[in-house]
Amino acid sequence: MPKRRPDVVILLDILTALVYGPKAPTRLAQTCNLSYDNLVRFVARLESSRLVERRAEEGRELFAITAEGLGVQRDFTQVLLKLGMVRV
Repeated sequence: MPKRRPDVVILLDILTALVYGPKAPTRLAQTCNLSYDNLVRFVARLESSRLVERRAEEGRELFAITAEGLGVQRDFTQVLLKLGMVRV
């Protein structure tokens, strides 16, 4: 049975994917290896914490990281690197 990623790692994966620019929901789900339904659930948590925002550009829905989200992403990445929980 495959290992399940902890929620904090999934949230960090989403934030990290958005560091490189806004993404459409389907592209973000693919990048983070999540089903669309799971992505929506995790993004809702990030939105409620104001770490991610929804945007409409050229008639498309996109998710983007906020300035606060960028700071959280950097901090969590450093902590998980020190603990050996993620690799660069």
